Amino acid sequence: MGSNLISYLGRIAGATAIAFAVTVSCAAAEDYPKTNLKVAHALPETYIWSEQVDKWFFSELEKRTNGQVTSQIFWNGSLVGPKQVFDAVGSGAVPMGADAQGYYPSAIPLNTMPNSLLGTLTFASSEQASILTREVFEKFPEVQEEWKALGIWPLYFNAVPNFRVACTEPVATVDDLKNKKIRQFSAYHPKVWEAVDAVGVTVLPAEIYEGLQRGRIDCVFYNYSAIVSQKMYEQAKYVSKASFGAGATWPIIINYDLYFNKWPENLRNLVAELAGEAEARSYEVGEKEEIKAIETMNALGVELVEFPEEEQRKLEEKIPDFLDIWVEQQKGTDKYEVAGRIADYIRTRAKELN
Repeated sequence: MGSNLISYLGRIAGATAIAFAVTVSCAAAEDYPKTNLKVAHALPETYIWSEQVDKWFFSELEKRTNGQVTSQIFWNGSLVGPKQVFDAVGSGAVPMGADAQGYYPSAIPLNTMPNSLLGTLTFASSEQASILTREVFEKFPEVQEEWKALGIWPLYFNAVPNFRVACTEPVATVDDLKNKKIRQFSAYHPKVWEAVDAVGVTVLPAEIYEGLQRGRIDCVFYNYSAIVSQKMYEQAKYVSKASFGAGATWPIIINYDLYFNKWPENLRNLVAELAGEAEARSYEVGEKEEIKAIETMNALGVELVEFPEEEQRKLEEKIPDFLDIWVEQQKGTDKYEVAGRIADYIRTRAKELN
């Protein structure tokens, strides 16, 4: 009798638990507004951060809202072209987007720094770049105000490992860079290439492969994994181990009014939580993919060109301090004083993080 009663009560408790779980699940689903988000993404879907971070973020958002919040990502500028994404999201024409902040130097001069100084030996690693980008964003209100003025808010920033050059000829010394036409995407990269007697050429991501094919550029400027995922090694068959430093790249952005004034708090909190996870995932994925990329290139017979330590030191001696250059370029503007404070903060924290 006792065992039958326990069994009966167990069945009742189990049924109650299931009913409760279903009720909670339905309630949770109803807590979030039914939304389909169009995302204007300026970068290719094949980038590892696109595949393993941005896709993951939107997939998790759908999963954790029980399918209430879905998204449709338009890759490679297919909805809104590069350099137009911030305007489109800020105006509300598109709710969310992604583009490299380095393309908007006049609109967000303080925020372009972590992206613009990518590949200038400013950041020692992608993890350091990620931490410093986030800390500068959170500790300096002036940085946040630039985003607000555009009507947008960055949810998270992707971080990129050390940049390399993949060229149509081997680059084993600093002298080998002389007169090479090298892809650049930042207003600061011309000074990198000037320092080593090379020529910088601005090429948008979607145009790089063809640029190598047609001889518009001799070298692509990327990290190992992007060189592999974009198959740049097919045209630039010599991948140098010379390191030009890491940095932060495109943020996932959202319309400010939508995020802060129209979305319910619970959805905003969930998105913020997910964004933090995505930001950490960004540099973890990046570093793992670098190792895989080296293995892939070795398997494909791509030539990884050694760059001796003495040549790396020579490279570092030739390339100027880009934090100084960045601060100096703010001179005469209302950003000059805060830029100096940001540069000081980065130098101090970088030493602590090394």
